[in-house]
Amino acid sequence: MEKICCILIMMVIGCLASELVYTDCNKNQHVLHVNSASLSPYPPKVPGNLTVSGQLELGKNISGNIKLDVSIHKKELFLWIRVPCVSGVGSCTYDFCSLLTSNFVSNGKVSCPSEMTAQNLSCTCPIQAGTYTLKPVVIQIPKMSGIVSDLMSGKYKVDAKLVNKDTGEQLGCYHVEITLDHSCSGFGCILG
Repeated sequence: MEKICCILIMMVIGCLASELVYTDCNKNQHVLHVNSASLSPYPPKVPGNLTVSGQLELGKNISGNIKLDVSIHKKELFLWIRVPCVSGVGSCTYDFCSLLTSNFVSNGKVSCPSEMTAQNLSCTCPIQAGTYTLKPVVIQIPKMSGIVSDLMSGKYKVDAKLVNKDTGEQLGCYHVEITLDHSCSGFGCILG
């Protein structure tokens, strides 16, 4: 569950951030398009609370054989280094609907996060075409263990593509540049 939380947090941060360099790179902008977005504070602190809100439009239902390709690069000195896919986190390809089902369905029953159910938002496929508005919600970015937390800080480029594997149709594509900040400060950071 921790793995999916990290993936979803990165997706939310990447897709719902208006203070960032953000590009809709979808070839067919009528399928999935973010109309508005808000992220606070910026840069997000790891760990810390992040308030997100936004609105997106789906031009068609999302279900079936859908893959999510995520490519993450982190800036180290003057180079952009690709973050590898390790244990299903990083620059990975996911079966989108299976990913949602495996994390939000238990004993055959859908269990969406309360923030989504309160706003009648779906967290599993099929996701119906329409306009979806996420009212401001606070997401807690969890504390990562040891060096992982330190490695989270920095500048990132995230490219995410949602593709129907059966037809090859690109449903969504976003390029985001984001900075993540470690919430530690002062002498305590030196001691870990």
